[in-house]
Amino acid sequence: MNERSTNVSGNGSGGESDWPQTPGELVYLLDAVVELFEAIQQGTRVDLLERLLDCVDWREMFGADGAAPLSTGQVEELRRYYRAKFSELDRFYLAEQLSTELMTALMASGDMRFSENLRSLGRDRPELWQEIRTFFSRKELATSMAMLADDSPPGERN
Repeated sequence: MNERSTNVSGNGSGGESDWPQTPGELVYLLDAVVELFEAIQQGTRVDLLERLLDCVDWREMFGADGAAPLSTGQVEELRRYYRAKFSELDRFYLAEQLSTELMTALMASGDMRFSENLRSLGRDRPELWQEIRTFFSRKELATSMAMLADDSPPGERN
């Protein structure tokens, strides 16, 4: 676990300068990401920022080795801090981050695999190009689904 301060006052003190500054720097619960996209596939409308925050592994990100687990209040304070920090981010960026995490989860579960040939790189073979295209096509579909499911108020969409 990371040794980050759990004093999450959100007022500029307590070690926030070394905290993640972008959604891509956070650690996500891959099962939560998969569940989110399963809901989106069923037609559920979501607020992308709130659902992204739901998928963050707060205890892994901000818990310290040997320290007591973060309290519910500390997790809520972190959520408030990052909700404010990320509130101005474009919704497409949030959808892109979530779809990247989905592809990570699919690769971790074995549902999406890269061949040894692709991982070793350096070979120009059409079947490898098709494999890359399939991966990114699926990722783009997930991004589109997340964008279409965004249920944030229209005035808050970027």
